[in-house]
Amino acid sequence: MTDHNSVRHATHHSADRFPNGALITNASRTIIYVNAYFTTELLWQTTDIIGKNLDVLFTKPSSIFFQSYIVPTLSHERMCEEMQLTIFNANGKRIPITVNATVKENGCIYWSFFNSSKRDQLYDELIKAREKLTEALEKVNILASLDDLTGLLNRREMKHKSAHAIEKAASQGQTVTLLLLDIDHFKKINDSYGHLEGDRVLMALGTLLKKSIEQQNNMEKMGLVSRFGGEEFLILLTNITEADALSFCNRLHRSMADIVVGGAPLKASIGVSTLTPGMTFEALFTQADGAMYQAKERGRDRTEIFTSA
Repeated sequence: MTDHNSVRHATHHSADRFPNGALITNASRTIIYVNAYFTTELLWQTTDIIGKNLDVLFTKPSSIFFQSYIVPTLSHERMCEEMQLTIFNANGKRIPITVNATVKENGCIYWSFFNSSKRDQLYDELIKAREKLTEALEKVNILASLDDLTGLLNRREMKHKSAHAIEKAASQGQTVTLLLLDIDHFKKINDSYGHLEGDRVLMALGTLLKKSIEQQNNMEKMGLVSRFGGEEFLILLTNITEADALSFCNRLHRSMADIVVGGAPLKASIGVSTLTPGMTFEALFTQADGAMYQAKERGRDRTEIFTSA
């Protein structure tokens, strides 16, 4: 065997042992050589693809990408690296591959095909893992924003959402009204009937307030409701007149009577404050708090609207 034949034999032998596809096309992109990988891994018979245009291997999207990007790139750069394509094996199965190609002096193009099925599988698994993580974080964020007992917004989330609602309403010229509701004699309920009964009352009132706000929202009057702490509940209503706010409070007083504790209807005192230009949430809350204590002083089970002295 001559030296030339020895080299050619060794090269041919080595190409067949590579764990990737090796393919050569001529200047017309006709396949003139494939290594054994195409037979052992892609199940092609060499007689089925030798002499065929390279397009015979590609799926339609990959063929379009090949014509529109890879061919111009090879024409200008004489090489391309890590192109992502999808080819068919002899049975028509789609196989994602990574392709490198180089144009040699004789005009032939030398291609290396690397099976990237596992990489795509890894990408799919990473995407699914990220989706699950995002979903879990959303659940955590929701839980972190709610009061454990009533399922209403907690104090921190209420302050955060109220600040945004005030800013939005102010920019749109809408009114903002804040209601602070405090259950009358709640300590006596706990002392007389136990904390479990107190929790039942808080949950029942939470459900009532949530339904009332949903009715407001259905009337395109946005509302927020929270358990602001202990037996205090805070309600923010936008796009509502002071008279409508007072009617809303009166309905609450009547509805609360359906919550019975020790044979007596549940009662509460409510303070109402309306936003004026430039007012912050803290200032609005302070006014509602003052009105609520005024309702306590005037006999409880009533609503008072804040008025400046």
